[in-house]
Amino acid sequence: MEVLITKTFKKKYIKKYEKYFKISDFVDILKNKYHTFIELHNPFLKVKNDINFVSFRWIIFTFKENKIVPIFIALKKDKKFWENITWGKDKDFIKSEFINNLEDIEKGDFEIF
Repeated sequence: MEVLITKTFKKKYIKKYEKYFKISDFVDILKNKYHTFIELHNPFLKVKNDINFVSFRWIIFTFKENKIVPIFIALKKDKKFWENITWGKDKDFIKSEFINNLEDIEKGDFEIF
């Protein structure tokens, strides 16, 4: 399983939450807890997990050859996003984040872990 961290995701979310976790902690959870992910809308999955005793929620998408790409992360207590995220209500936001990350992948602006 490979995790692709795009330039956009790193700049927008990893830097925002780096006081809570290292990127290696985040990647380890994505690789080792894959079986606990919740399907949101194919190919998007919701992830609910704690990193260093802080609860986070994020959305990833999966694509061929066992690659996963996180596109959004927030603290669980941030009710603006995580009151009850659903495809119907939040699909425009999810799609916009997806497009931003996809553009980075097409340009080669990502790291593989």
